[in-house]
Amino acid sequence: MKNIIINYYVVSPYVSIKKYSDFSGIPENTCRAMVNRGEIIIRPKKSSKEKIQVNMIAMLEDAIKNS
Repeated sequence: MKNIIINYYVVSPYVSIKKYSDFSGIPENTCRAMVNRGEIIIRPKKSSKEKIQVNMIAMLEDAIKNS
């Protein structure tokens, strides 16, 4: 089997849960539930009041690993 090269451009290493919801097509409330279940990887929060930031690099690495 030949090696496959895939180039992927990540616009931003972190995106808000709203932006992630918009481009994934998954409703925002479902995304929040997925964060709580550990299905969406986020930047560690320093306080519970901080906004959720989805770690796009970690999500890409996870997708590659599980493909």
